[in-house]
Amino acid sequence: MESHSVSQSSAAEFRDGWRVLLVAAMGVTCGITAVPIYTIGAFVGPLEDAYGWSRGAISSATVFAYLTLIFAGPAAGYLTDHYGPRRVALWSVFGISAAVASAAALAGTLWGLYLAYALIGILGAGTSPVTWTRAVSTWFVKMRGLAFGFTLMGTGLFATVGPLYVTLAIGEFGWRGGYIALAIVPLVFVLPLVYFWFFEKQSSHQTADPNANADAGSDGDMNLAQALKTPQFWIIAVSFLFFSTSISGFIASYIPMLTDGGVSREAAASMAGSIGISVLIGRVVTGFLLDHVRASVLSTVVMALPALGCLLWGTGISGANGALLAAIFVGLAGGAEFDLVAYMTSRYFGLRHYGKLYGILFSSVIAGAAIGPLMFGFGYDLSGSYSSVLITAASLFVVGGISQLFLGHYPKNLAFAK
Repeated sequence: MESHSVSQSSAAEFRDGWRVLLVAAMGVTCGITAVPIYTIGAFVGPLEDAYGWSRGAISSATVFAYLTLIFAGPAAGYLTDHYGPRRVALWSVFGISAAVASAAALAGTLWGLYLAYALIGILGAGTSPVTWTRAVSTWFVKMRGLAFGFTLMGTGLFATVGPLYVTLAIGEFGWRGGYIALAIVPLVFVLPLVYFWFFEKQSSHQTADPNANADAGSDGDMNLAQALKTPQFWIIAVSFLFFSTSISGFIASYIPMLTDGGVSREAAASMAGSIGISVLIGRVVTGFLLDHVRASVLSTVVMALPALGCLLWGTGISGANGALLAAIFVGLAGGAEFDLVAYMTSRYFGLRHYGKLYGILFSSVIAGAAIGPLMFGFGYDLSGSYSSVLITAASLFVVGGISQLFLGHYPKNLAFAK
């Protein structure tokens, strides 16, 4: 009977919250965590041809997007806690579209490109998972892990179609047209959905479900000062900094790595879709497993896969097939990354100050996203190949994964703890 009751409760969450879940997934698809990192590879070649800039210099544009997001992300979390995710999302969808479009007006200076990407980080901060998962958390308690998985699979969806979409747009209209085509996407696919369907169940401190209410505002939930004193907070922050550095650097350089091996840009963009498919699978599978397996154990296993892929490809052991294998493994890890951080935040610290806490931990992930393309781009410029930097990425995966084992069990005094 108890199992049947839990099943009914889980089904009810999806029946009542599917609209918010759909909007959140589309928001992530066209948001700050997907747009810059998954499309920069398509712009590297055209900008290199147009202005003679090095690959490292062009790839560094994403550094400016994520450096500004490091500070704008916590601010978006704060605003989300105080004004609600809907208001923040509406303004930020406009913002990221305007910022992407500004890149099309580039006048031929490298700093102009960096400024455009910095604006993407600032104005698009409200399209980060901090905003979307906040609303989803108010609708899902029993199945929050799976709900997070469906929400965050949006990055995988964009990774599957985004590089090819932008590559085709660049081929048809040039790189300026590519940026315009990219800017249109959030306005068409996200803004109407946010306006009509994106609402919290109630205030995050007053929900209809008494268990959810306790989850969101129990005395056991930690504020920022309390969380900063725990080793779990810093383990999560540092380990996911390492994860994100390797994942983002690999993704941003994947197309150039393939074209160096003689693969055409169009074929490389299509192969990059394997990352997106893997991200999609990783999101859903990780989300499901998070409701059944401790997050720290799952994280350690997940991060061992891309370490192996990068090591095999970087040492040349696996040859051409290693490129595809590494992409699949990195995609699976990328699919798990934001699910794990969001879930760990709610399970180790509670929901009362979720926006602020996740905003800061999210900034750690974004810091890695800023460092990764820089590490891969300039690693290539210095050595003339990507082999050494792939081995470095494998090492970061290993260190970060092992550190997760020291997180321990979830606190018992949080209402979320089962």
